[in-house]
Amino acid sequence: MDQQTLRDRVAECLYSSPAGRQDVAAASFAPVDDPISLVRACLAQSWPDHGPGQVLEDHFTLPHLLGQYPGELLSFQAPPDYTPDRTWGLVVLLHGGGSGTPRETAKLWLADDDGSGGYHFGEKLRELDLIAVAPSNLLQPNHKRWSNPESDAYILGVIEEAMARYHIDPDRVCLCGQSMGGFGAYHIVQTIGDRFATVGAHAGAWYYGFWEAMEAVDFHILHGSEDAAPGTRPRFTDTPFARFAHAVLSGYHLPHTYTEHAGGHSFSDPLARRAADVFFDRATTVRRNPVPDSILTASRKGAFKLYDSPHHFWLSIGDTHFGTFELDHVEPTESQPSYCTTNFRHRLIRCPGGTLRAINHRDNTIELWPHNVDEATVWLNDDMVDFNKPVRILVAGKEVFSAQVTPSLETVIESYGRRRDPGMLFSAKVDLDLKVNDWELQKQIR
Repeated sequence: MDQQTLRDRVAECLYSSPAGRQDVAAASFAPVDDPISLVRACLAQSWPDHGPGQVLEDHFTLPHLLGQYPGELLSFQAPPDYTPDRTWGLVVLLHGGGSGTPRETAKLWLADDDGSGGYHFGEKLRELDLIAVAPSNLLQPNHKRWSNPESDAYILGVIEEAMARYHIDPDRVCLCGQSMGGFGAYHIVQTIGDRFATVGAHAGAWYYGFWEAMEAVDFHILHGSEDAAPGTRPRFTDTPFARFAHAVLSGYHLPHTYTEHAGGHSFSDPLARRAADVFFDRATTVRRNPVPDSILTASRKGAFKLYDSPHHFWLSIGDTHFGTFELDHVEPTESQPSYCTTNFRHRLIRCPGGTLRAINHRDNTIELWPHNVDEATVWLNDDMVDFNKPVRILVAGKEVFSAQVTPSLETVIESYGRRRDPGMLFSAKVDLDLKVNDWELQKQIR
């Protein structure tokens, strides 16, 4: 097969429908020297067509995304000195509001500050080494429009579209959410946090958090001490949400950034704007490590409802056992938080599912500690292991796999489908059966 035909087939796998992708991939590819570089070279890009300045309320241009999201609006801003000759960072901006907030709200992030309040960070963002994208939000009948699997997939699509337009470093993608967007940030940092160099949540809230899994994800919590105001703003985004998250992360000794300013809920407050400016400045300096040595994940995550969340960095969880795992829960004492009378309670709860901790010992040995996990996949690339030597996998100290694994183009294509992330591609994988067959051990599973 000549090189152009090979690239055409790879591109067809990457951009066809899921059913078509399976049909194309069913016929195996011949071995190639560097399958990860080949897949990256086959990704769609139109960098020469996009320069400095703003593009407001545009639509998706990648056909598979336009077909999924024909009515959504994307507003972009590139700095005055933008050139595709080098890579840039990206910041995704999630607006606030509620079930009735119109799509047109998103572009206000990129307006200049005229003193009228709201978002208006256009001037600030132009100073930074970042492309900015402010997407409209999927129209859903609730205030959790950024906090569900559909919005997760949409955000990944927004990033994919931005990377096709601009020369973006996949390890310098950041996200900032305000109010309802802050709800989304508390959700996204858990479910797809491995996609981002840092996630910022301003004036947000959460009910569920598997916070101990945040060791490899950078999280910046921002909140105003005057967020709630009797008679003006109820307590549905009050400071306890931020303070509890900060306390729990501190209790797990996990690095994070906590900024509680003395202002209110909206970016019309100068103190809130100042805190956001600090986040944006910091976003230009942080980088994601796509293959951290130590990671922990759970089979289900989410800030307001728990959803299946199988992928995290180089791990995927398959089937889980009948047991449960613990996570943190913040519970307002009233279903609709009031102006004055609501109290908040933090507690640990159990939910069905499993957890998986993993460490790459950096000697071609990876060790796992599963809890209620029956099936798992360990994804590998040459930044993690030496493919010229056998790879060993231990489960709680016991060897369950020892063999040389062979990189393949098919595996790279499959790994791209997890996050559609060119910075987190894997050329080999090991599927593991972790079922506990001993009845006495099964009786001990919590």
